[in-house]
Amino acid sequence: MAPGVIMYYLLFEYYDPLGYYDAVLRDRRLLEQEVAKLHYNMQGFLDEEEVVVNGKRVRPRVVLVDIAFRGRKASPVIIFGIRVPAPIRPGRNVYENRYEPEKAEYDYVVYWMFPPGTRIVEVDMGGEEWEVTETGVLAIYGRRGRRVSGYEKIVFEMPPLPHDESA
Repeated sequence: MAPGVIMYYLLFEYYDPLGYYDAVLRDRRLLEQEVAKLHYNMQGFLDEEEVVVNGKRVRPRVVLVDIAFRGRKASPVIIFGIRVPAPIRPGRNVYENRYEPEKAEYDYVVYWMFPPGTRIVEVDMGGEEWEVTETGVLAIYGRRGRRVSGYEKIVFEMPPLPHDESA
C-alpha cells in the first residue's frame, strides 16, 4: 500500500487587546521567532498524539504557520498547516486520533482537505460541530471553554485511481 497524504488546516482564533501579534507582525525578527516557537509547540502537541490511519501509526507534521487578522487587530488568527503521510488507498480509509482530553482555550476551526471525489462516510469529533461543504471539505468547529474528548475518527472513501492506458 503506497503512502499518501492527508492535509488539514487548523485555525485558532485569539483575542489580543494589547496588540501583541500586531507588534510581532511589524518586526521581522520577532515574527521569525514567534513562528518558530508556534511551530515547535504545535509539533510537540502532535508528537504526543496517537494517530492511526488504516491500522498504521502515522506522524503528522507541521508544514505551515501563519498569523493573520480577522477584521480587527485585536482578533488574530494563528493558522497551522498539518501534513499526515499515511497509507491511504482507493476505497474505505479510517483516520483515528487519540490525545489527552482538555478544555479548548480558544475558538478554532479545522479544515480537512481530501482529493476530489472523496466521500466522507463517518465523523466522530467527540461532540464538536462539523459539516461537509459542497466541495467536499470537512470543517470542524471548536468553541472556547468546551471539553475536547480526546478522540477523533474520520471514515472516508477515496475514488479509484485513474486507469493508466500506457501500462
